Amino acid sequence: MGDPRGYSEPSEDKTEPFSQSEIQARLQRSHLEEFNAMNSTVPLDKLVVPLDEDIRILMRPLARDRTVREDQNLLPLELRAEEEDEAPHQVLAVRQTSRDISYTVSIPDYSNPNRRLICVLYYDPASDNQVLVNRSHMPFTLSRISQEPEGSRGEQYQVNPQFSRALAPGTWRITMEGVDLLDFRLLERRPVRLRAVSSAASDLSGTSDSTVNSSGKRSFLADEDDPVSPQKRRRPSKDARGKEEEDRVIMFLPAKATTKTEPGKELSAPTGHPLLDLESDETVEVPRGGGVVGYTLTKKEPIASTALSSVFTAEYSDAPGRYVVAKVLRTTSPATAKNNEGAVAKTVIRQAQTWLRELENLERLNHKSIVRLYGGDARFLSLYMEPVDGRDLSARDTWRHTSTDRFLGDSSDALRILEDISSALHYMHGKDLVHNDIKPGNILYSRERGAVLCDLGLSSEKPSPSFGGTPWYVPPEFIGLGKRGAPSDVWALGVVMLYVLDKIPWPEVRGHRNHPRHLFWRIADVHERDRNLQAAAVSSMQRWLSELNAVRNQLDLKNKVERLVHGMLAPNPKERLTTGDIISHLFAAQSPRR
Repeated sequence: MGDPRGYSEPSEDKTEPFSQSEIQARLQRSHLEEFNAMNSTVPLDKLVVPLDEDIRILMRPLARDRTVREDQNLLPLELRAEEEDEAPHQVLAVRQTSRDISYTVSIPDYSNPNRRLICVLYYDPASDNQVLVNRSHMPFTLSRISQEPEGSRGEQYQVNPQFSRALAPGTWRITMEGVDLLDFRLLERRPVRLRAVSSAASDLSGTSDSTVNSSGKRSFLADEDDPVSPQKRRRPSKDARGKEEEDRVIMFLPAKATTKTEPGKELSAPTGHPLLDLESDETVEVPRGGGVVGYTLTKKEPIASTALSSVFTAEYSDAPGRYVVAKVLRTTSPATAKNNEGAVAKTVIRQAQTWLRELENLERLNHKSIVRLYGGDARFLSLYMEPVDGRDLSARDTWRHTSTDRFLGDSSDALRILEDISSALHYMHGKDLVHNDIKPGNILYSRERGAVLCDLGLSSEKPSPSFGGTPWYVPPEFIGLGKRGAPSDVWALGVVMLYVLDKIPWPEVRGHRNHPRHLFWRIADVHERDRNLQAAAVSSMQRWLSELNAVRNQLDLKNKVERLVHGMLAPNPKERLTTGDIISHLFAAQSPRR
């Protein structure tokens, strides 16, 4: 007799493979059981999430015949509502680990693959927001169903394929073709602790490690409508600085938390990014599950700060020698801070992908002339790397003359730099990786250590389209092909060597607006659809290439290094020297440096 539920119950001793219909039936039964377990009327906003887990998303599938595809970071969780006498409710939870920049939600439609829901949620380390990208073939409607903050309920957006939307914490619903598919709640980031040496002890009365926000849930930042800038962080008063120094622990508090302070004591306000807001000798304690401290990072001295990243020396508890160079990517800048939501979303996505690319590529490499990676954390888009005793080749008063922008080293430095970096690139190319941004600023050098290649944020598997980098080091074939590969790195190193051999000043100086021979173009504009922008970029690039070719033609071919640089700057990539050629000429009587 047929089973009324629509599927046959196979016997346990069946040995032949299940038919496709039986497999689908079993999947359907599993999905129904999961759906029934989660079919609760309690809003996701009412569920209390434990503080000792890095849970960033709660999900509840809404369509009876469709469910969320399994993932290693997706786990079933039983949570209670705010009323303690309620039974636990089962939901799907997404945990962010130190390697996760995003989470992909996938809900298949077995009857029509084109209706499969795919969206990616990128975590923003500088806020509690997440950026949603629609990777489906169809648009869907996104509705906010949270009751708080007041007035936000009812927000609704249509998200077209490949478009993005920045979302604030709270519960949202995805609807596709009139079918409600998913409710998901975005959670605030997990609190971290700041420990600093100060002249004033902090008064944490009225606060605790179980920090809560205005809605009774965990919080890291101020509410969206009450932002607090890093400049509002309070520092010790002059009266307090004379007192005996002692450690204080500061919690990053929500804007509406009640605290008590006394004269001469202080609390830090909530900040956008704990690592970017650190000051010298302050320590961040990054927790692990169960409230255990995962690692600590103490900021020491700043190295560099740009619109895209901040680099500083630090003590890192997981490093072999404790000291590291910390590189933290920024997801906000003055250009994106002017309420330009689309620009902010794109920056979050681009920087997250850059971080992951550099982390994964550095993990693949082990070469004495490539900076070594000790660790990284996706929750902050931070990398913790070997501290190299050397300044980059563009460092003023060290390797670059302040007034002339000429290289301050000699011919022995040039030879050592060529040996070390060509060896590093040969190793990278053997791993099918291209650096894509060889320039003086990405080469650290001291006569004791030698040259060390750093900043693999634009590295890629070869060959690949790449519009990032620095324009003065892009090879001529990019104009026609639009791709970069191993020959591109060789060309870029050749341009660096012209600077190191004192044949040209530091190339980037030409980009300064007040330079008498100002010359600048955007790499992406070389293949811009706007003909005017493209023509201007190509014209500028060709002008620069002509200048380089004139310098190349004046190189002394009797000098070993200059002869190699001449071959590295061959306009035709097929005639250009490879890193293997360079090494074989440099180390003809000895094995290559590895």
